[in-house]
Amino acid sequence: MTKVSIVNVEVGEFTFLVPEQLAFNFEIASRNSVLEGAELRIKTVKGRLFCNDCHFEGESQVNPDIPDQLAVFAPMKCPKCGSSSTKIIGGRDFIITSIEAEVAEST
Repeated sequence: MTKVSIVNVEVGEFTFLVPEQLAFNFEIASRNSVLEGAELRIKTVKGRLFCNDCHFEGESQVNPDIPDQLAVFAPMKCPKCGSSSTKIIGGRDFIITSIEAEVAEST
């Protein structure tokens, strides 16, 4: 029998997935399967923006005046010129990067 011990995932900032909720749902969904008891390791990947006004391209920056729980839902402004005319160009992915498992030897 095979048993999964660790699942590594990368979650983009703009997926709007909350790591605590993801871990909770993983625990529930993995019951009575080869995933039961596996550790879910979540790495958050920073979002990337492109500014249509000044052509900035880079990581988004959260406004420190907005609480963390709300900042991810706030419109992303260009960290260079402050424009709201931005496009998300990265950080929307949810990727399983690796799975570690114990495989029983067949006899």
